[in-house]
Amino acid sequence: MIDSSILGLIAVTLTTTAYIPQTYKVLKERSAKDFSWLWLGFMFVGILLWFVYGVSIDNLPLIIANGISLLSLLLIMVAKYVYR
Repeated sequence: MIDSSILGLIAVTLTTTAYIPQTYKVLKERSAKDFSWLWLGFMFVGILLWFVYGVSIDNLPLIIANGISLLSLLLIMVAKYVYR
């Protein structure tokens, strides 16, 4: 059986890095029209809550992963607003 810490690190790595190509594509193409504001809002609040949870239990992997995800998502949200 895989150790739960290793499993968690793999999950965090995959979900965090998944935002990077999408963020790059949005900034390169100067378009985020395919993202709905509702989805962006739900994701932002959800990731923010995971970040706060990580801070509250002093879990550095959760803090780092969700901090990076928040920044990527924020860039997508700004691009959606700016590149209307």
